[in-house]
Amino acid sequence: MLEQYERAVTLLLNAGFAAGEVMPLLIALENLVLGSALDLAAPEKMWELTDGTPTPRLAEAPAAVGEGRADRAFEVGLTGFLSLARATRVART
Repeated sequence: MLEQYERAVTLLLNAGFAAGEVMPLLIALENLVLGSALDLAAPEKMWELTDGTPTPRLAEAPAAVGEGRADRAFEVGLTGFLSLARATRVART
């Protein structure tokens, strides 16, 4: 595992990221991946909302996404992560 982290750190440094940016990027990516893995293992239906629950918009939101909620959420997070990483690196060059 340490060899994989060493490899990732080396790749990021060689790509032009500052040393102080490397670990936050790696940890953020790790959080995204681990959180997404937990979300994939979670039930598709996130909550049991009853007619008496005063959250009509919350009741509609999951249905609007349809199937693949976890995959879509991962794509959104990864897109944001990559945008930030590109902006961080570009700002240094």
